[in-house]
Amino acid sequence: MTARQPSPNAQLSARVSRFPPDIVALAKRVLPKLRHAFPGCYELVYDYSNSVVVAFGSSERGYEAIVAVSFSPKLVRLYFDKSLPDPNGLLEGSGTKVRSVSVTSAADIDRGGIQALIKAAIKRSGVKLPRTGSTRMVFKSEAKQRKPKAASRTE
Repeated sequence: MTARQPSPNAQLSARVSRFPPDIVALAKRVLPKLRHAFPGCYELVYDYSNSVVVAFGSSERGYEAIVAVSFSPKLVRLYFDKSLPDPNGLLEGSGTKVRSVSVTSAADIDRGGIQALIKAAIKRSGVKLPRTGSTRMVFKSEAKQRKPKAASRTE
Protein backbone atom coordinates (compact mmCIF):
# COMPACT_ATOMS: atom_id res chain seq x y z
CA MET A 1 0.00 0.00 0.00
CA THR A 2 1.40 3.39 -0.92
CA ALA A 3 1.31 6.36 1.40
CA ARG A 4 -1.12 9.07 0.39
CA GLN A 5 0.52 12.38 -0.43
CA PRO A 6 -0.77 15.41 1.50
CA SER A 7 -3.05 17.82 -0.36
CA PRO A 8 -1.41 20.83 -2.03
CA ASN A 9 -2.87 23.13 0.67
CA ALA A 10 -1.39 20.89 3.39
CA GLN A 11 1.98 20.93 1.62
CA LEU A 12 1.91 24.73 1.43
CA SER A 13 0.88 24.99 5.08
CA ALA A 14 3.76 22.71 6.05
CA ARG A 15 6.24 24.94 4.21
CA VAL A 16 4.91 28.14 5.78
CA SER A 17 4.69 26.56 9.25
CA ARG A 18 8.46 26.95 9.75
CA PHE A 19 7.91 30.70 10.22
CA PRO A 20 6.79 32.45 13.42
CA PRO A 21 3.11 32.02 14.43
CA ASP A 22 2.18 35.60 13.46
CA ILE A 23 3.45 35.05 9.89
CA VAL A 24 1.66 31.68 9.66
CA ALA A 25 -1.60 33.29 10.84
CA LEU A 26 -1.18 36.15 8.36
CA ALA A 27 -0.53 33.68 5.52
CA LYS A 28 -3.75 31.82 6.40
CA ARG A 29 -5.71 35.08 6.10
CA VAL A 30 -3.94 36.61 3.08
CA LEU A 31 -3.90 33.61 0.73
CA PRO A 32 -7.71 33.20 0.56
CA LYS A 33 -8.06 36.90 -0.31
CA LEU A 34 -5.54 36.54 -3.14
CA ARG A 35 -7.20 33.35 -4.37
CA HIS A 36 -10.48 35.25 -4.50
CA ALA A 37 -8.81 38.10 -6.45
CA PHE A 38 -7.28 35.66 -8.98
CA PRO A 39 -9.94 32.97 -9.65
CA GLY A 40 -8.90 30.18 -11.99
CA CYS A 41 -5.21 31.14 -11.87
CA TYR A 42 -2.21 28.96 -11.27
CA GLU A 43 -0.75 29.31 -7.81
CA LEU A 44 2.99 28.73 -8.21
CA VAL A 45 4.79 27.88 -4.98
CA TYR A 46 8.52 28.49 -4.64
CA ASP A 47 10.17 27.22 -1.45
CA TYR A 48 13.45 28.96 -0.70
CA SER A 49 15.67 28.66 2.35
CA ASN A 50 14.46 31.97 3.86
CA SER A 51 11.03 32.42 2.28
CA VAL A 52 8.05 30.85 0.58
CA VAL A 53 6.76 32.70 -2.48
CA VAL A 54 3.35 32.13 -4.02
CA ALA A 55 2.86 33.66 -7.48
CA PHE A 56 -0.53 33.96 -9.19
CA GLY A 57 -0.68 33.77 -12.97
CA SER A 58 -2.45 32.33 -15.99
CA SER A 59 0.22 29.73 -16.74
CA GLU A 60 2.81 27.60 -15.00
CA ARG A 61 5.54 30.03 -16.07
CA GLY A 62 6.57 32.14 -13.08
CA TYR A 63 7.79 35.06 -15.16
CA GLU A 64 4.20 35.51 -16.40
CA ALA A 65 2.79 35.87 -12.88
CA ILE A 66 0.46 38.79 -12.25
CA VAL A 67 1.40 39.19 -8.58
CA ALA A 68 3.38 37.25 -5.99
CA VAL A 69 3.31 37.16 -2.22
CA SER A 70 6.39 36.34 -0.16
CA PHE A 71 6.34 34.92 3.36
CA SER A 72 9.54 35.15 5.38
CA PRO A 73 10.34 34.95 9.09
CA LYS A 74 9.91 38.70 9.60
CA LEU A 75 7.48 39.97 6.98
CA VAL A 76 4.99 39.43 4.20
CA ARG A 77 5.33 41.36 0.94
CA LEU A 78 3.11 41.59 -2.13
CA TYR A 79 5.09 41.95 -5.38
CA PHE A 80 4.06 43.66 -8.61
CA ASP A 81 5.78 44.26 -11.94
CA LYS A 82 8.09 47.27 -11.68
CA SER A 83 6.45 48.96 -14.69
CA LEU A 84 3.02 49.05 -13.03
CA PRO A 85 1.82 52.63 -12.46
CA ASP A 86 1.77 53.52 -8.75
CA PRO A 87 -0.20 56.78 -8.42
CA ASN A 88 -0.43 56.46 -4.61
CA GLY A 89 3.29 55.79 -4.14
CA LEU A 90 2.74 52.52 -2.25
CA LEU A 91 5.36 50.39 -3.99
CA GLU A 92 8.77 50.14 -2.37
CA GLY A 93 12.13 49.02 -3.63
CA SER A 94 14.17 49.63 -6.72
CA GLY A 95 14.34 46.13 -8.17
CA THR A 96 14.96 45.64 -11.86
CA LYS A 97 11.78 43.54 -12.33
CA VAL A 98 9.48 43.96 -9.34
CA ARG A 99 8.53 46.35 -6.55
CA SER A 100 6.55 45.47 -3.47
CA VAL A 101 4.29 46.61 -0.68
CA SER A 102 4.47 45.31 2.89
CA VAL A 103 1.41 43.44 4.19
CA THR A 104 0.97 43.64 7.96
CA SER A 105 -2.64 42.44 8.14
CA ALA A 106 -5.09 40.68 5.85
CA ALA A 107 -7.13 43.90 5.78
CA ASP A 108 -4.25 45.53 3.87
CA ILE A 109 -5.28 43.47 0.81
CA ASP A 110 -8.69 45.17 0.92
CA ARG A 111 -7.28 48.71 1.16
CA GLY A 112 -8.11 50.95 -1.78
CA GLY A 113 -4.53 51.49 -2.87
CA ILE A 114 -3.58 47.83 -2.89
CA GLN A 115 -6.87 46.88 -4.56
CA ALA A 116 -6.11 49.45 -7.25
CA LEU A 117 -2.65 47.93 -7.78
CA ILE A 118 -4.15 44.42 -8.03
CA LYS A 119 -6.74 45.59 -10.58
CA ALA A 120 -4.10 47.44 -12.57
CA ALA A 121 -1.84 44.37 -12.55
CA ILE A 122 -4.68 42.18 -13.84
CA LYS A 123 -5.52 44.70 -16.55
CA ARG A 124 -1.88 45.08 -17.59
CA SER A 125 -1.44 41.29 -17.78
CA GLY A 126 -4.17 41.06 -20.43
CA VAL A 127 -5.52 37.94 -18.73
CA LYS A 128 -9.30 37.55 -18.69
CA LEU A 129 -10.05 36.05 -15.28
CA PRO A 130 -13.25 34.08 -14.76
CA ARG A 131 -15.65 35.34 -12.10
CA THR A 132 -15.21 32.12 -10.14
CA GLY A 133 -12.90 29.17 -10.16
CA SER A 134 -10.36 27.56 -7.93
CA THR A 135 -6.65 28.14 -8.27
CA ARG A 136 -4.39 25.27 -9.31
CA MET A 137 -1.36 24.91 -7.06
CA VAL A 138 1.96 23.92 -8.62
CA PHE A 139 5.16 23.45 -6.60
CA LYS A 140 7.98 24.85 -8.68
CA SER A 141 11.04 24.37 -6.50
CA GLU A 142 12.18 22.71 -3.34
CA ALA A 143 14.12 24.31 -0.53
CA LYS A 144 17.80 23.92 -1.06
CA GLN A 145 19.71 22.90 2.00
CA ARG A 146 22.85 24.87 2.55
CA LYS A 147 25.96 22.83 3.03
CA PRO A 148 27.77 23.64 6.24
CA LYS A 149 31.01 25.50 5.69
CA ALA A 150 34.10 23.49 6.41
CA ALA A 151 35.97 24.69 9.44
CA SER A 152 39.12 26.49 8.47
CA ARG A 153 42.36 25.23 9.84
CA THR A 154 44.94 27.48 11.33
CA GLU A 155 48.34 26.03 11.92
